[in-house]
Amino acid sequence: MGTIDTFAGRARPGARRQPVRISFLAACTWLVRWLRLSAERRRQRRDLTELTDDQLRDIGVSRGEARREAARPFWN
Repeated sequence: MGTIDTFAGRARPGARRQPVRISFLAACTWLVRWLRLSAERRRQRRDLTELTDDQLRDIGVSRGEARREAARPFWN
């Protein structure tokens, strides 16, 4: 399998960053996990908007906070 070069970590000013090699399979695995997490996050935010005011109050969230959270993009 091929590898993908990425740059990780913070280097000292003026220092060269060393590439981190990851396999194609590892990159695909990471992508699938990220997509699953994003889908779950989106589902939870959608479910949050469907809660009643009493349910929101039970978990300590206002209607406005629930709307703001639901409006966030799936990648955040």
